[in-house]
Amino acid sequence: MLRQLYDRLLVVAGRPNAERWLALVCFVDGAFFTIPPELLQLPMSIAQPQRSLRYGVIGLVASALGAVIAYYIGALLFEAVARPLLAFLHKTAEFDAFRADVARNIFLWPLAFLLAPMPAAIAAGSVHLGVGGALLASVVGRGGRFIVVALLLKRFGAVAEHYIEAHFHRVALVAVALIAAYLVYRYVL
Repeated sequence: MLRQLYDRLLVVAGRPNAERWLALVCFVDGAFFTIPPELLQLPMSIAQPQRSLRYGVIGLVASALGAVIAYYIGALLFEAVARPLLAFLHKTAEFDAFRADVARNIFLWPLAFLLAPMPAAIAAGSVHLGVGGALLASVVGRGGRFIVVALLLKRFGAVAEHYIEAHFHRVALVAVALIAAYLVYRYVL
């Protein structure tokens, strides 16, 4: 089953519209829902390592645009739009605690954009960090992640592809463990 999913992701990654899908996923990740865009960026970069930096830049730009939209939702429409969405997701208390913690230290914002299991840009807008500060934190945090992944895959993409092909079951077990750990962190802790 995992092998079929991996093979499908490689097929999708090789399609002409794959960059648009990557941009959409990164935009949504930067704006509203924390979904791992690397699930698309990795197979795209493995399939075409010479384009991995391009994919990283697409991720950075799309995520930053999403963060700007989310910032304004937090700044202008927090009570009308963001608060009901957080209530629907049962994340209101968690979001309020996160917002209070990060609001106390501006240097934590890039880390928040990198690791937060919730929309950091909405939080930035709700505490009026400033759109420039939110954009910078998004570029350094999430965008930096896309570029690091891109550079690693540009350098090691062909090696990674051969390793994955030769040791698919081991790689799949590690990937499943990482996804499970992420889900536990996001939804349980």
